[in-house]
Order: sequence, then C-alpha cells, then structure tokens
Amino acid sequence: MGEYRDKTPLWSRIYHHSLTQMMFLSIQAFCGPAMADAIAGLGGGGLATPQTSNIATAINYAMLALVCLFGGPIVNKMGVKWALVIGAMSFPIRGSSYYCNSKFGTQWYLVFGGFFTGIGSGCWYVAESGSIMSLAPSGARGKYLALWIVARNLGQLVGGGINLSKNHEKGATGGVTPDTYIAFLIIESMALPFAFLISPLERVVRSDGTRIIVSESLSTKQEVKRIKVTLTSKLILLSALWAMWSFFYSGTWSTYLGTYFSVRSRALSSLISPFFCIVGCFGLGFILDLKGVSQRRRAQLGLFTVVILNLGVYIWSITMQVKFNNHNPGKIDWDESLYARSFLPYFFIQTTANVRNGAAFRCLEAIGQAISYGMNTQIKTSPLIGFCVTFGLMALAVGPMLALVNQTPDRIPADVIAEEQEKEAEKCVEHVVPEKV
Repeated sequence: MGEYRDKTPLWSRIYHHSLTQMMFLSIQAFCGPAMADAIAGLGGGGLATPQTSNIATAINYAMLALVCLFGGPIVNKMGVKWALVIGAMSFPIRGSSYYCNSKFGTQWYLVFGGFFTGIGSGCWYVAESGSIMSLAPSGARGKYLALWIVARNLGQLVGGGINLSKNHEKGATGGVTPDTYIAFLIIESMALPFAFLISPLERVVRSDGTRIIVSESLSTKQEVKRIKVTLTSKLILLSALWAMWSFFYSGTWSTYLGTYFSVRSRALSSLISPFFCIVGCFGLGFILDLKGVSQRRRAQLGLFTVVILNLGVYIWSITMQVKFNNHNPGKIDWDESLYARSFLPYFFIQTTANVRNGAAFRCLEAIGQAISYGMNTQIKTSPLIGFCVTFGLMALAVGPMLALVNQTPDRIPADVIAEEQEKEAEKCVEHVVPEKV
C-alpha cells in the first residue's frame, strides 16, 4: 500500500478508490432506477388510464428478464463500464416516452421506450450487481451497500417530491401534468456522465489496499454452460417462485392506483412509499442481525414475518376490492375518509418488498413483473383477479422457500473462512523470530 501511495498521483488514488467508484454507481442508481420507481409509484405511470403504461411496462420487464438471463456473457464481452453506459443512455427514454404520451398522446413511443429501456436497464443491472459487492472492502460491505440503498431511496423521495409539487391541486382529472416527466427526464439524463467515469474493476484499489480479482475471460459457450448450472442449482430452483412473487404485486397495484385514486393522491403515494420501503429494510435487517440467534433461526423469523404481514395485506386488499366492485368509489382523494383504509395496504406491501439481488434473481423477478403487467393490460374494470393471483403465487412460493431457509447454515461460511484466516495469521506471527541487533 505504501509503494502504491508513493508511485501514484493523488488524483488517481482518489479516482480509482473503491468508495469513489461506489459513489458513481450510487448516483446512477439515483438518476435511473429510482426515477423509474418514482414514475411507477404514480400508478399507471401517472397517465389518465393505466392500460398503455401496463403494456409498455410488461414489454420492459420481458426484455429486462431476457438480458439478465444472458447478462453474464454480454457484460463480460463489452465490459462493466460500457454496460453501464448503455444502461444510462436508455434511462431518459422512459421519462421522454411518458412525456410524449401525456402531452401528445403518442402511444407507440411509450411501447418502444419500454422495449429499449428494458434492454438498457438489463445491461445496467447485471453490471451493477457484479460491481457493488466487488468494490467493498471486507470490513465495510454493509456501509457500501447502505450507501447504494440510501441513493435508491433518496432518488425515489426526490421523485415523489417532484410528483407532489407538480400535482397537488385538488380536483385535477386525467393524468399528472406533462411537466412532471420533464423533471424526471432531466435527472435521468444526468446518469450518463457518471457512467463514463466508471473505472475498469482491475484498476480499482480498495481502502484496505487490496485490488479486485477479475475472473478469467471465458468463451460464450463456457458462459452459457455456467448460466445453465446457476439456473438449475438448488438455490435458484427453490427460490424461483419467491423471486417471481416478490415484485408480482407491482402490476396489479399500479392498475389499482390508476383506477381508483385522484392525481394528487397518486402523487402523494410516490412520495410516501419510499419511507415505508426504508422502514421495511431496516426492520427486516434488525431481525436478520439479531445477536445470540443462529443464522438459520434468523432466516426463518425473517421469512415468517414477511409471509404473515403479506397474508394480512392480501386479505385486506381483496376485501377492499370486492367492496369497490359492488360500489365504485370514483377517484379517491387524500382528504376523503376512504383514503386511509384503501391506501394502507399498498404502503404495507412497499414495507415488505425485497431488495433486488443479482442477475439470476433479477431475471426471475422481471419475469414475474412482466407477467403481472401483461395480465393487468387485460383488466379493464377490476384488479381483483390480480390480487388473487398474487396471493396464490405467494402461497405456492412459501413451501420451497421454507425448505431453502431450513437449509441455511447456523453460521455464514464467509465468517468461518475469515476466522480461519485470522488464526493462520496469528500462527505466522508466533513463529516469527526477531533479528538480533
């Protein structure tokens, strides 16, 4: 580390530092995926009717799933930096397509935008997921991951603030104002310069002086074989239904918000939802970090907590939807008595939503989202079918996920390896004989 510091200029040490690179990634997450989540939080993308947005979003997630499936070979061929650049280039298309649809009624661009952003976002997610934990030093993985989570949720909060500031007038009908999407477009465009600033992983130096070990280059055939091994592993097979279910709710709830709530209520939703997501992350993290409890028991507690909370939410949601089918409430505003009890299930769903994982899990999650939004394009009058299907999918996913959780080791393998390395280091120190002066 001393030799590196002596031979390397200060600007280069700062630029290639792992924390600097992590900040560049977090800023991109703020500008791209977080803004996309803020638009989705409006219900139907903030448009007057949710159907066209559902079609575009279904196509978006279908392409995202396809790219994530073969993401390893794709990113390895083009490199992490250029995969991030392609993804960042695609981010502004989402905001601009919603603007054109809202302002001029241009539907083809919204659908095309869903296709193109799905490809770009897929490249970005695969590159991001492979970089986040590689950048972090062994003793600071939690801090680095926290930085990324804060950036994602802060981006959604800013997006929600934009939504509410542009759409707070009582009595507004149709969709959100077109100016709302211009603000998103500007922020989404800011991701590209930071994507160009990403350094090749082999040049990055962590704060503890270690470098990132880049795996050897494999042929496309070898990469495809590894994808097959990954997708047929016990971990993926047992968690597949759970991954699909974890974001399956999004299509139905987007339709629900767009159908039954006023413009400013939907804007308020996109601001408040990230707070509930943060609460859910910290709450579940508290359970998973309980001291004096085995890793397996913590995993079981976390699973049961999520299932019980979601069980209550689905019963509540289906009950409310049956009432709405019998008596259409119109567009519910935030100053109406019906607002709280019809909106709270969505907030609880946001609280128990899972943090996105690597490419394989993101692929499965995207498949679930594509099916959900595709299914909701056919729902003209009631999201009840979507609520019931989501409920049923959770019921199917619990069994395999419980089997996987019950196989969780009592101690994390990484901790065992770290302890063994510390013991070896202590033995080496004990055998060192000091030189005589």
